Amino acid sequence: MAKPNAIAELKEQLKQKDQFLATISHEIRSPMNAVFGMADALLRTDLGTVQKRYLTVLMDACDSMLSIANQVLDISKSSSGQAKLVKVDFDLNDFLASQVASYANRAKARNIKLTLEVNFDADPRINFDKFRLGQVMSNLISNALRYTDEGSVVVRATLTTCAKNSLELILSVEDTGIGMSADASNKIFDAFSSANPLESAARGGTGLGLTVVRDLVDLMEGEVSVESTLGQGTVFTIKLLVEPHKSDLHTLRPMRKAMPANLNVLLAEDNDSNAFVFQVMLEETGVNITRVRDGLAAAEHAADTRYDMIFMDIQMPEMNGIDSTAKIREEEHISQQNPTPIVALSADIFISQTPAFQAAGFNDSLSKPVRQRELLDILSTFDKGINFD
Repeated sequence: MAKPNAIAELKEQLKQKDQFLATISHEIRSPMNAVFGMADALLRTDLGTVQKRYLTVLMDACDSMLSIANQVLDISKSSSGQAKLVKVDFDLNDFLASQVASYANRAKARNIKLTLEVNFDADPRINFDKFRLGQVMSNLISNALRYTDEGSVVVRATLTTCAKNSLELILSVEDTGIGMSADASNKIFDAFSSANPLESAARGGTGLGLTVVRDLVDLMEGEVSVESTLGQGTVFTIKLLVEPHKSDLHTLRPMRKAMPANLNVLLAEDNDSNAFVFQVMLEETGVNITRVRDGLAAAEHAADTRYDMIFMDIQMPEMNGIDSTAKIREEEHISQQNPTPIVALSADIFISQTPAFQAAGFNDSLSKPVRQRELLDILSTFDKGINFD
């Protein structure tokens, strides 16, 4: 039996490792936010054929860099036993549509047809770990596009009732890509394994994505399988048990509505590049943005001015985003004001901070790099403090 001091030392080492991973994630993803944001902004401008081609290559490289960083961090987190599920209510239909839409430009640039097919025999509002499920789907869709040169990638989903408080969710990603042999299929989920190492390296594969998928599906207590034919394509299938939603209908986020006019938004962001990207993403929407550089200034502005929404970076000087949000909520309680929607902006991909976010009073969170589509979804669907009528 381990001695108490040894156990305490091990826990401290794991804590330090966790903090190190969070810091590395922040340091990598924060500058990537500016790269992604500016690339997205350039795509919305008038470009020639050559410029569009250059930009497509740039965005593919950015996606690969971010994917590699995520995979390494996920593998490390899983191996230390620190990965945990955090379940929330969300609409499965909206979630899958968003996942597929995020890869639409990449598919279009490669002339690959990317589609979503759903067959729900149960209410699509479920209670599950949305963040982890998103990681799984992102890895599978990205992998399918990487190894498909022509044809299609189809994402399919079925949801059926299998018990009183349980639903069976089956997700599959099918491609018409290069496929693999039976022998390669048997080891494809092993770390640093690929059907064809040279081919994988040429296409930007790391051999970690499917290992992350396997580990996350294991964490979800589900099953993952693969069927493939060399030269014809591959199908990855995931089977999971999920729970029906627990919140009342009105507490679940509705579908995107038309953007309300003249929204007043407070942005708390200490990084000048990220603040500029945020403003560029919203410059055509008519949103009025007030920017502050730290959490203390954010709390002071929120006390003096009524905003429709606040976007709060987590790591800032003077006062961090969690403490700033807690202070704003305390002031709102004292003055009996209706709470302003506050969205956390975090470059830490690990969802372990979610309880802290909820305790501080955040309504939602966005992980950096933030995409314009995600930002518009948040702005158009929150109904607290915003009148959609």
